[in-house]
Amino acid sequence: MTITMGPHARVCFTFDNMAEAADVGRGVRSAPLLAGSDPSLTVGFPRLYDLLAHHDVRATFFVEGWNGLHHPEAVAEIVTRGHELGMHGWTHEPWQGLEAAAERAAAERATTALAEASGIRPRGFRAPGGHRTAATEAILRDLGYDYDASLGDRMRPARLASGLAQVPFVWPCVDGFHYLRPDPVPAATVRDQWLDRLARVATEGGLFLLICHAFITGVDDARLAALDAVMEAAVKDARVTIQTAGEIARTIEACDA
Repeated sequence: MTITMGPHARVCFTFDNMAEAADVGRGVRSAPLLAGSDPSLTVGFPRLYDLLAHHDVRATFFVEGWNGLHHPEAVAEIVTRGHELGMHGWTHEPWQGLEAAAERAAAERATTALAEASGIRPRGFRAPGGHRTAATEAILRDLGYDYDASLGDRMRPARLASGLAQVPFVWPCVDGFHYLRPDPVPAATVRDQWLDRLARVATEGGLFLLICHAFITGVDDARLAALDAVMEAAVKDARVTIQTAGEIARTIEACDA
């Protein structure tokens, strides 16, 4: 199967998770925090939105469906600000360990909650933890999804067996890969690694896709500055096109080799 990407090089900025959903999923919390007390919502998301607006960049936000019930205004804000809304499980379940029935129930519940909160039915999915199951593809197709943004063949967009588009990521382009360690990598080092990868894609072609989080990057000055530098470099580089994950998925063409 031959994959045609269109423009020579593409850049995609994506953001995962919202508020306390993952804590609820892990059993750390049983209910939302009091309004105005979650720093990812009060500090992280506003700062990310400001950064994106400053650079005039549209991004894709993959959030847990639980937020559609408990933070509907925050979910809706993603769409009203002109960004793309994707689904990221119900409460960030360890997706690859779900049985098919539980996976389908979580996907259906999350899709409905996000659609009701935002007025837009999500068309893209990223598996919590990064890995799909053997049932994921069929479940997404049944629910009307256009693409999957989980782990794949490195960072090579493709079409899965059913025709579902895939816009994959790699771990070194995830903020948590560097920062959620006992000894976090300095933000300046992460910045330089990402800038190097961006420069290679701009020269050689392909996809450069980042995943950041409001609770990791959005609330930290140095990490936000690192993302700012990468975004600025992408915007200024005439060799690349910045697109949402959904826009990239729609331009993947598959034909027989």
